[in-house]
Amino acid sequence: MLVLVAVLALLAQPDTTFRPAAPAAADTTEATDVEAVAEEVAEEVAEDIARLRVRPVFSPSALYSSSKGLGLGGGVAVSDVVSLGDHLQVEARLTQRLQGGHVEYLTNTPGAAPLVGVFGAAVWTTTRTRFVGHGPRSVDGGDLFLDRFAAESEARLSWAPAGRGGVLLQPTVRFRFDRLRDVTEAREGALALVRPGDLDRLAAVEGADRYGVEAAFSVVRDTRNVRAMPSRGVYAGGEVGRFQALDGSGLGIWQARALGYVFRPALFRIPFLPERGALFVRANAVVTRQDGDRPLPWFYLPEPNQDLLVGYPRSEFAGRDALSLGAGARGVIGQAIGAFLIEGVAIGMVGAAYDDVFEDFAPRLQFTTDRPGPDAGVPLRPSLAVGLNLHFLDRERPLLGGIVGVGPGGVTLASLRLVYGLTGYRPRMR
Repeated sequence: MLVLVAVLALLAQPDTTFRPAAPAAADTTEATDVEAVAEEVAEEVAEDIARLRVRPVFSPSALYSSSKGLGLGGGVAVSDVVSLGDHLQVEARLTQRLQGGHVEYLTNTPGAAPLVGVFGAAVWTTTRTRFVGHGPRSVDGGDLFLDRFAAESEARLSWAPAGRGGVLLQPTVRFRFDRLRDVTEAREGALALVRPGDLDRLAAVEGADRYGVEAAFSVVRDTRNVRAMPSRGVYAGGEVGRFQALDGSGLGIWQARALGYVFRPALFRIPFLPERGALFVRANAVVTRQDGDRPLPWFYLPEPNQDLLVGYPRSEFAGRDALSLGAGARGVIGQAIGAFLIEGVAIGMVGAAYDDVFEDFAPRLQFTTDRPGPDAGVPLRPSLAVGLNLHFLDRERPLLGGIVGVGPGGVTLASLRLVYGLTGYRPRMR
């Protein structure tokens, strides 16, 4: 009996063994919201990536230069990066004796929207900037190599009050930085041939940081039917700018530039070509004046390079003013693998640089590289160039292109661009 009572008492004791409580029913609302947001973000990113239009950029002029050596140049261009119609381009150039790069961003194609922003920046360094003097009357054989570092940035608004095909009004602000680090002879004995005044002007800026800000305003009219491959229309523009040094030198510079291109369909189609091409004429002029009589440093002087005169080495001429006239033809000459159009271009040009174009201009041609005498007028130098561009079938932008120029100064290779206008960013070092 006592045993039975003891057993019943033990059974009546509460169970103190620890057992975890059963989990409450999970609330899946929050987890579902997070997954939905993540899926939405992933879809938006995928749509943005699919929307991007990416193309490579290649610079044939970077392949070889007698002063810069062998190298490569190119980058990538991306459209519709932030919004539909915008354009981002990043390029780099690596050669034996020049390294640099630039970036350009356009919020839209100038003229395609009422208001377009253009932003650009570039930086480069080289030990082989060729220098032959500060004007067209420099001495033959006095070639120098300049070791320099330079940087620049630019911001521009392009406003088309009347819409596409109307006038573009463009206020622009630029910042420039230049440093001349060293001067060496391009050939033995060259220093002895350089004019003393040129050496004094180089010594005045060697080792010093020169920088300042330029404010400019330009007016552009563009009626080309196709911007990259025009067969009719006009591109004309003018710009006036004021540069003010901020480095303590007190230098002030006014510069005016005018340019014009006229395209017209060719009179007939050559039988073996796929379509009728176009004829064009072009003109470009630059006038520079500084405050007072203080001479300008060489890096503020315009140069007749590929946009003014193809067929001469860069820096072959330098002067406060420059003038170039040309006429040529362009057209599609074939297709490549059914995905690209091949465009051929031929152009003849004459041009020169001047201390003062209104006093120095001489209406005659000179087929040698001899410098004019101290009292003689400055003749026009001729140049002939042929090139090819590879375009996508939509003809919006060229994939790559190059042009070979032939003149009394030799043979040069440059990137091909029909219109070097005022609506896009163009770094000084190209």
